[in-house]
Amino acid sequence: MEALVLAVLAVVFAVAQGKIGFIKDQSMDATFPPPVFRQDPAIPEGHLRPLGWQRRSDGPVKEIEEMPNTREFYNDYVKFSKPVVVRNGITEAPALSLWESDDYLQTQYGKVNVTVTVKVMRKKDEVQTARHVMKLKKFLYDYMYEDWYLASTVPVELLPKLPLPKCLRCGSLSESLQEAELWMSSGGTSSRLHSHDDHNLHCVLFGRRDFILIEKQFKANFAYQQDFEGSVGGHSKLDMEMVNAFKFKNILMTPWTWSTLYPGDCILVPAGYLHQVRSYGRSLSLTILFAPVPSFDDEGCQLVEEEFRPLSEASFTWAFLEGKRELSNWKLNAESLRKLLLVQMGSRQSLSKAKFVHFYEEAMNISPEHPEGDEVFSMLVKGDKKELTRTDVTLLAEAILDKVAAIFNEPHETKRQKSHAPAHEEF
Repeated sequence: MEALVLAVLAVVFAVAQGKIGFIKDQSMDATFPPPVFRQDPAIPEGHLRPLGWQRRSDGPVKEIEEMPNTREFYNDYVKFSKPVVVRNGITEAPALSLWESDDYLQTQYGKVNVTVTVKVMRKKDEVQTARHVMKLKKFLYDYMYEDWYLASTVPVELLPKLPLPKCLRCGSLSESLQEAELWMSSGGTSSRLHSHDDHNLHCVLFGRRDFILIEKQFKANFAYQQDFEGSVGGHSKLDMEMVNAFKFKNILMTPWTWSTLYPGDCILVPAGYLHQVRSYGRSLSLTILFAPVPSFDDEGCQLVEEEFRPLSEASFTWAFLEGKRELSNWKLNAESLRKLLLVQMGSRQSLSKAKFVHFYEEAMNISPEHPEGDEVFSMLVKGDKKELTRTDVTLLAEAILDKVAAIFNEPHETKRQKSHAPAHEEF
């Protein structure tokens, strides 16, 4: 009877809002980790079940009760690529109260562009998706009903209300920040199994999120696709809600750990770690990607840190402007490009041609016509070398770097000349 009443209310609410259909289930009481048991000896555990049903977990991710400072965060976890969950990792931010209402988001940011992922279809063992840029008001109008989730570089308009976590505010880590992403969904959603070339600090603002973490040496078990040659980032195209345990038998032997996050909780997913995320209810989260660093310099970390600092004070490699993900610094010069190349190198001793080309093509995505990435890389190396060492980058002549910087800058300058936007200061 109660279920019938809720269904009727959902329809009434939908009609009142001008929508036809049922609002997705907003409950947050799912059992996780799932029970693992064999129903039929002839069928492998977890066949056609979600990821996690095929094998019992190896236990929860390590937890701590307070966000460490930057030096502790690096020395205890980042340095060793060790996952950790921080309970109540973020407690002070305007978004934690103001964004509780979709009405507020609609009123304040409805005209802002965001990137939304739409599930298109399931085909055999794979899930096919498409990404669309739309106004936030359009997403908020439909996301309670449609199989959509927002996965977007944070638009600059939203940055002042979001927190810059204490563990990323100073030293080498603050100089390696790549991107801030916003995630929003309704009902039960399930991500791809994926990984990043960068470390990932994921903090929940509203709702509930379940994480499955798998070490990178097991990615072959999931028909994994690299982002580029040599990358530890990538994804599996397999449908994580219906795992074919007959076809992908090694999944049954793959160890995994888990965690459930609630508002204020954060998790560090180190670079290369495979992870799959499920969300429940009205879920809103912040992800900060930061590059691995070869060593830690604690410059600026002696300062007393206040409880809240806005994300707008951080310097990121990527920004989201007018519906486009682009380099935040569009007036690169020799020294700022040199720094950018070293950040992309991460903790490695060289920057591969494959990674440079991948980064370059992402940066030039706003321009339909630009020189080929291979051609630009050849301007930075001698002969047919396929990598730039840390020493190479440090010793590169300013004249060469200026020429390459001009290539990166050209489409941004053209774009702003057309829009008559004010000049953007250099880093």
